Amino acid sequence: MVDRSDVVVVGGGVMGACLALHLLEAGVRDVRLLERDGLFQGTSGAGGGFLAPWTTISPLHGAESEALPLERYALDFYRGLHESGYDIDYRRNGVLWIAASEAAWDQTQELMWLAADPDSVPVEPRRLPELTGGVVSAAGVHGAQLMPCGAQVTTIKVAKALEDRITKLGGIVDTRRPVTEIRVSGGRVTGVATPSGPVDAPVVVTAAGAWNNELLQPLGLFLPTVPQVTSRITTEPLGLPETLPVMMLQGLKPDEPGGGTVLWVRWHDGGLLWGGMYMTYPRNILVGAPVPDRLDELPTDGVLENLRVAEAAAFLPALSGKASISVKHGAPCYTPDDKALVGPMPQVDGLYVMGGDNELGVTHAPGLGKALADTIAHGRSDLADLAPWRPDRFGDRFPDQAATFVAVAESVGMLLIGDEYQPAASSGQGSA
Repeated sequence: MVDRSDVVVVGGGVMGACLALHLLEAGVRDVRLLERDGLFQGTSGAGGGFLAPWTTISPLHGAESEALPLERYALDFYRGLHESGYDIDYRRNGVLWIAASEAAWDQTQELMWLAADPDSVPVEPRRLPELTGGVVSAAGVHGAQLMPCGAQVTTIKVAKALEDRITKLGGIVDTRRPVTEIRVSGGRVTGVATPSGPVDAPVVVTAAGAWNNELLQPLGLFLPTVPQVTSRITTEPLGLPETLPVMMLQGLKPDEPGGGTVLWVRWHDGGLLWGGMYMTYPRNILVGAPVPDRLDELPTDGVLENLRVAEAAAFLPALSGKASISVKHGAPCYTPDDKALVGPMPQVDGLYVMGGDNELGVTHAPGLGKALADTIAHGRSDLADLAPWRPDRFGDRFPDQAATFVAVAESVGMLLIGDEYQPAASSGQGSA
């Protein structure tokens, strides 16, 4: 038996699910989402779920960031899910940057706060206990900055909400059905193959994260992305207030380049959900290597690195103290210019991609999903012109992961460490 759809979306992470929903809202009648496992079982399930105009703040993009409309759309989108009655743990408690050293504070002050949020304000350390319900003390903090527009969600709960909305609009969420091949005839997509039979479709979108290139390689196609291992740590309930802002901790190790790993921390079920963008092993072990079907058995050295840095956060005893923890790994993909790859693959009619989230998938997926859905359904989108995110924008500059990795390592290293960063040679097993 052959299934038929107007559009097939491959990948049940936040990118694929947001696209499927917006395709239906754009008027596409028959949308089928195919996922090898369950929704959000890969990298999206390991996401921190914190929301803000990240690229607008970032020195890599700044006040003129083309992603700002997408980021504002996401804040409205998740608030809308919450106000519609979906339990996604939505809380608009803001994002609080805490600098533990003078150098980290100076770096923080170079960020584009007012462009991202006009209500952003510096916070004197003495106010931190009041602002955080006593969770953070003033001792050991050099400075802090609050961005009130920031919010948080729990990703696995977002998955359930999106699945409900997709199915209510008539879409099909086909889990436990892996795609084994993108089928092409005469330079045009004809559908996909799965172990339980083919699905015919004139439009196929791959939104499979770290596995995108696995699907594209048989067609002679390559997306210039590199997967980077990350780990999310969740503590046992600690009796913490749910009003706690999302926190970004910088400069915890003043004697290390860039002040050590930058940690992100948020409230979750009375405890903490946290992690960090470490630069040590096993961050790069998937560069140039096959991505495993499951990420559960990836090395935990990155978790140990995060725990080492967290011990220096004496002003946050709930983080620096001992607590029972659980861990989930992800493999978000990075691009040379820190922008996602979204749009048509010009080599094959009817083939589109969504990938390269640069660890911003939860924030950017709703807006990118809407922009791509509108483009597929109507030829254009009022939310954003997808030209800056075109997957072919690099030409042939990055023909493989080795070349892509060099560019990614330089941009990420400069972002985290600054002028002290020097790109190092890597076999895919060491630090960037």
